[in-house]
Amino acid sequence: MFTAVVRITGAGRLADFRERLRWLLVRDPDAEDYSEHHEGAALEYRFRPKKGIPFPALTEASGNFPELRVEAQWEHDGVRGRAVIENGRLVEEERGEPAAAGVEIVAGDEGRLDLALICERQDAGWLGYAATAERHTYFRYRDGALELVDPSAADDALEEIAFRLVDEWIWYDEEEAQTERARYAQYGYPVRGANLKSEKLALLRRRGERYSTLDPAAGEVREALIAQWLNRA
Repeated sequence: MFTAVVRITGAGRLADFRERLRWLLVRDPDAEDYSEHHEGAALEYRFRPKKGIPFPALTEASGNFPELRVEAQWEHDGVRGRAVIENGRLVEEERGEPAAAGVEIVAGDEGRLDLALICERQDAGWLGYAATAERHTYFRYRDGALELVDPSAADDALEEIAFRLVDEWIWYDEEEAQTERARYAQYGYPVRGANLKSEKLALLRRRGERYSTLDPAAGEVREALIAQWLNRA
């Protein structure tokens, strides 16, 4: 899977940058679908590309707005990377080793999301995100200690990890999601706050309502999260 997040920040003309990038992408025959998000003094673009991140358009737009910083982070088949563009030039680039990340998904009666968990190693610890049908949390784990992070206090690294889990597995009641709602009605399942995507429900049925790709080393993280968060609802 290929996922990417591009953030535009700086004390500059974000609205003008947005229009310029949109103009460039509309005219790019290789451009792919993306979603656009506004977070205070920042723009964020999320991609699930098949061909690649549109770096030529991002670089050209950056050259028109030298006061802004363009930062791209991606994961492609488990390998993570990062690039920063300023004033139309690549100023930073990192390509990492395959990420030690995994997920665990547990479904309950009537397709209820009992647990969705993503956990990724960082340095000597772990970062992650967990959700149920009713609530969610970010977390850090290091030296045997679990730190729960309120969603309002999550940093970019935590949000990027959560985005990867949600983008693949979850849809929310606040979304229009007509196809998902129709399938849930067909199954006779109620729609809750957070819901498993219908295509994933079929996978879970084949696997006995549980799916896990967690690294064995993440087992203690999972146990701490269950004891200190999931079972304390």
